[in-house]
Amino acid sequence: MSGRFTEQQAIKTRLSQIGQMEAQMLEAMQEERDELLKRLQELENSEGRKKEHTVSRRPRENVHELREVAVAYLKERKEPVRAVEIQEFVERATGKRISNMSSFMKALEPEYDRVVRLGRGLYIYEYGVK
Repeated sequence: MSGRFTEQQAIKTRLSQIGQMEAQMLEAMQEERDELLKRLQELENSEGRKKEHTVSRRPRENVHELREVAVAYLKERKEPVRAVEIQEFVERATGKRISNMSSFMKALEPEYDRVVRLGRGLYIYEYGVK
């Protein structure tokens, strides 16, 4: 009978181990699910904010400062200047990045009528009377 008792004891011990492993796995899976749901919610919220941001797009406050620096650079050079040179100067001087130089200059021209586009990517500050 003692052989039977040890086999029963072994089976009970193994069942107990399996139960503990199941509980640990279940807990680990629930934690992972919670983390994934949390991350998914963060991503969906950030996408929502991006969509809201693009809908209400308006020039940032620092754009005026960037335009001033660009015009000052053109005044100083007194010759036709490539847009890429203007961009490099403005970004170095302000520490701020211009993501689309063509749009930046197109928006700048109406505000500063002496800034003239001479050709593709070439600008000058005209001192003459208009």
